[in-house]
Amino acid sequence: MGAVPILKKHTIYELLNGFLYKEELIPTSFLKAFIDSIGASQNTAAKLLGIATRTLQRELNSTHLSSELSDRFLQLMDLYKEGLEAFYDLDTFKQWLATGKSAFHGKKPFELMHSITGIQQVKEEIIRTKLGILS
Repeated sequence: MGAVPILKKHTIYELLNGFLYKEELIPTSFLKAFIDSIGASQNTAAKLLGIATRTLQRELNSTHLSSELSDRFLQLMDLYKEGLEAFYDLDTFKQWLATGKSAFHGKKPFELMHSITGIQQVKEEIIRTKLGILS
């Protein structure tokens, strides 16, 4: 899991606590580091964040993410943290995200991650996988 240092538990919890309890917006540098660390293009990152590529480009040119994007980014970071804990490395997790699952009616987990509800469903499936519970 060393390949994705931004996904360390303390980093996520520090960002989450600052966002929720101190109303701190997340610095854009964290999103840039996340995109780089998972090897995503801007188009892919925009899909994961549920926004247009042009909106992502505008966000990346500011110093802090908007409140809405900060919230979605925290959800996405948490999902990737769970995925890396379950699958032990990024490549295996990315392959899992790109493969259709019966739990999702044959859809790929990646296809569901454009919304908070989809992110939550994918995260729940990852947790079931971690616990050895088959869907």
